[in-house]
Amino acid sequence: MNNESTNIASLWKLTLGIFIIVIGYATAVFGGGVQTLETVEITDSTENLVGSADSATEGTIMPKQIEDRPLLRTGEILEDVPGLIISQHSGEGKANQYYLRGFNLDHGTDMATTMAGMPINEPTHAHGQGYTDLNFLMPELLSGVQYKKGPYYADQGDFSAAGAVIMDYRNVLERNIAVVGMGTEGYRRILVVGSPELAGGHLLYGFEAYHHDGPWVNPDNYNKLNGVLRYSRGDGQNSFSITAMGYNGTWNATNQVALRAIDEGLISRYGSLSPTDAGNSYRYSLSVEGQQTSENGITRENAYVIKYQMNLWNNFEYDLEDQVNGDQFHQYDNRVTSGFNVSHDWITKLAGLDMVNTIGLQVRNDDINPVGLYHTVDQQLISVTEQDHVIQTSGSIYVQNRFQWSEKFRSIAGLREDYYYWDVMANNPLNSGEAHGSLLSPKLSLIFGPWEKTEYYINAGQGFHSNDGRGATMRVDPLTGEPTSKVTPLVRAEGLDIGARTAVIPHAQSELTFWALNLGSELVFDGDHGITTPSYASHRYGLEWANYYTPTSWFTLDADLALSHARFVGDPVGPYIPGSPEVVASAGASVDSIDGYLGSLRMRYFGPRPLYDDDSVRSNASTIVDARIGYKFSNNWRIFLDCFNLFNAQVSDIDYFYVSRLPGEPPAGVADISTHPADPREFRLTLAANF
Repeated sequence: MNNESTNIASLWKLTLGIFIIVIGYATAVFGGGVQTLETVEITDSTENLVGSADSATEGTIMPKQIEDRPLLRTGEILEDVPGLIISQHSGEGKANQYYLRGFNLDHGTDMATTMAGMPINEPTHAHGQGYTDLNFLMPELLSGVQYKKGPYYADQGDFSAAGAVIMDYRNVLERNIAVVGMGTEGYRRILVVGSPELAGGHLLYGFEAYHHDGPWVNPDNYNKLNGVLRYSRGDGQNSFSITAMGYNGTWNATNQVALRAIDEGLISRYGSLSPTDAGNSYRYSLSVEGQQTSENGITRENAYVIKYQMNLWNNFEYDLEDQVNGDQFHQYDNRVTSGFNVSHDWITKLAGLDMVNTIGLQVRNDDINPVGLYHTVDQQLISVTEQDHVIQTSGSIYVQNRFQWSEKFRSIAGLREDYYYWDVMANNPLNSGEAHGSLLSPKLSLIFGPWEKTEYYINAGQGFHSNDGRGATMRVDPLTGEPTSKVTPLVRAEGLDIGARTAVIPHAQSELTFWALNLGSELVFDGDHGITTPSYASHRYGLEWANYYTPTSWFTLDADLALSHARFVGDPVGPYIPGSPEVVASAGASVDSIDGYLGSLRMRYFGPRPLYDDDSVRSNASTIVDARIGYKFSNNWRIFLDCFNLFNAQVSDIDYFYVSRLPGEPPAGVADISTHPADPREFRLTLAANF
């Protein structure tokens, strides 16, 4: 075992020792505070998490925060999560790139994301493991966004090593909303949402039409249609809802380009080296949710079915592999995902002390037919590289105990068992087969306080992420035919958080956390094939500091800082993890209705990252400022102007380093930075009406 693994194992054992000692002391000395089982409701108080949160790095993004934030792209909803960065390296219809806790999460690996109880991450996906496309969301309908960082939560499984994001729509809107927006770079948006009463409940509806070209020489021409229909009835104790969602998007794609092509004048900053790159996707879902409350328990259940399809045409290397036809490839993913979740909480007693026990069951099945990779020229098929039918099934059971040992000390202990099964029917029989894997993951949180509105936390736990199911049965490389090794199906993660949250300053909340995380195998971007592949084990640690201040009902300040140290374990080239962020910071201020005026100003700093294992190549840092100014004519009408990249910073949204070949270059190609520029200054004007 390496030293860093030994260190975190020692921290884990130390935490368990602390737990045993404190429990013994608490049992002998303290009486028990009475704990009641209630439905948790999201409020807008900055102090509500002191006394109720399980860690210093969990929290809730309120609808008001989402409403006040200028959003260049839908995924930026999540940038209100402290330390989380959203970027894009392709057309806007593609899933975003995510960065959190020293991870380049690619398109979502190691960050579990759910909507209305339905998973968004797509395992064994044509483009990347855990692919997370948020373009189907309507920000105006969100009831809030809850986030939980680290592998410490028994109800969170696959992809949650770095964290989890839980979202849902409201059942009822205060008022119906109509939005019309237009702006530079071809931006157009129409949105209509409402929630009239119907048959003793409410019918939530929403429709969105969206278009955006972006600054690209080859316009994105991103068009999406988005709809939601939800019927709900009940209250906070007993409720039922059924939700239908539909999304369809098409786009052109200006992918990252070799920096030398811009420097040498072959293309402009916003030009393309493969103008037929493009994509389209749809997502249709039906879900049912219910909750029943008894005298001493709550049962929650949901079931869902999702029909999803995606086509991507990309060319990252230009003419490296095929100097006659070029290297464009088509990735196709067609699947039906179904599943259900059920949990039950109940109050019982131990030695006269109240506690809440939870048991939960989660089942998911993905029928992916096909998931494919094809060689193309201008989107026309040349050859089939890989075309597989994969059935992936997972089942998880978890138990959790919340115990209030005293007025100032409580614990949460959990245990989760996950089982996975893959059946791969590949076009190459050598890569067909069955695989399975299982993991048992313990979780433990100790919470002390509050004293003077300050609470202290110790969190330790294990989690995992799954690898692409095709890798679990693969014997030969589908592109080269060379023998290859199977990957480990489930990769262990081990984490530790030590933190504090305080609301000692009126109307303010501040959190400070030290964290550490070991991962058994890293997923890294492979520029040669445009996919992610498993690599070496890794160790990370860092510090996060988040602050939120609302001195008045109309003024809000927030500021976050995240420092991360990420290293491979055992990489002979070097220990640095390509793309891992080291410093992330953000700050913002918003004003709501001073004599009718409203405004917002936000700054995001994305620090430099290593782009190669030995740290010989690094990206530059970027700082982008967005702004909003608006006016409320009445309670029913408002208009606002958003300005993105206010100072027109010439920075990159994302950088990679790999080998590619431009016309006339040596057959072996040239190792170079490939970059996707951030959008230049852009304006959007929006008129919103309530009716």
